[in-house]
Amino acid sequence: MRGSKCSWGIAAVAALSVICITFGVLIATGRIKIGSNAPPPATDGERDDRYASVDTDGVRAELEAIGLGDVPEHVVATLSTLEKLDDYPVYTMRYFGPYIRASELRSETDREASGMTTDWACSLFAAVGSPSRPVLGRNFDWEVSPILVLLLEPEEGHRSMMSIDIAYLVEPEIVGRLEECGIEQLLPLLDAPFLTFDGMNEAGLAVGMAAVDYECGYPSNPDNRNVGDLRLMREVLEASSTVEEAIAFLVGINPVSQGGPNMHYLIADRTPDAALIEYRDGEMVVFRSNVKTPWQLGTNFPVVLTDGDPAGRCWRYDLIEKTLRESGGDLSATAAMSLLEDVSTPTTRWSIVYDLTETVMHLCVGRNWDLVHEIPLVEDVESEV
Repeated sequence: MRGSKCSWGIAAVAALSVICITFGVLIATGRIKIGSNAPPPATDGERDDRYASVDTDGVRAELEAIGLGDVPEHVVATLSTLEKLDDYPVYTMRYFGPYIRASELRSETDREASGMTTDWACSLFAAVGSPSRPVLGRNFDWEVSPILVLLLEPEEGHRSMMSIDIAYLVEPEIVGRLEECGIEQLLPLLDAPFLTFDGMNEAGLAVGMAAVDYECGYPSNPDNRNVGDLRLMREVLEASSTVEEAIAFLVGINPVSQGGPNMHYLIADRTPDAALIEYRDGEMVVFRSNVKTPWQLGTNFPVVLTDGDPAGRCWRYDLIEKTLRESGGDLSATAAMSLLEDVSTPTTRWSIVYDLTETVMHLCVGRNWDLVHEIPLVEDVESEV
């Protein structure tokens, strides 16, 4: 969640001032065409097979033109895959690991932090009652938020896809026209893997977060690694195939606030297994689904503080719980999106249903329920109405 369009107290990247390079200038250097994936010359036999079909010549030429001639090939390939999917805007990008921050390529200054709002209305649920169509759904409610759908291909671990609010990364005046911009203005997108808002991996494990309105007290175990409370979702997806593995992974993590409110997390896999992860006084608390109640959910209040009786504290929570109970935790992707519509608010920016069997993201932006993008994890990006 964000207090202003360019802040959350995270060390994102500086406001880069280079003006978008014009087409005429780039003729001489190999004009970048965002999303151009034509096969490169066959002479490049040393390239990673993951990005062997990505045309990197234009981006490489732009980087050299601004004095960055030694950028690793996997980073060049990543920046070469940026595409605009929707004028909301929605972008997609394939990110080839290992991950590298923009600040590792060029010195930058931190953006200023600003105040936080508490007008949160995110909704999360996992409907895992059907072995053939388990889903995780989420509404992201905040200020107007452009979205980057990031498809991650790490060196090790599971491939995954995730949503990123890129208003944390680029300036508002260019966010709707990244396809027109010069490469220096796109470098902040390299920080996207550290700002996961929700995601799903190739094993059919999905995770999402929502802010909670109290200082829950993350663990501070000296034997654990400290990991940013957004970044940890990406690490969970890379390291885990099941809810059980994800919980075991989180036991060894101290979440560290990346400048925003504390969070709780919803995790689900392809079995009737889902879990709401919360923290209280330095301890991790897990609420599990079971065979009789194959679902789990969360909004913006801590269930751990309700003494086992969360009903009546949030109308969105109550409606989701009622729908899941009546359906036995069995919702199609279409029904799950309808439920997200039912609990949406004027601040709902995007709605996502992760199909955990087909590993497809169903994405609706700006409450335009008539247009749902279907984005598969392992195939070329598509869009359907």
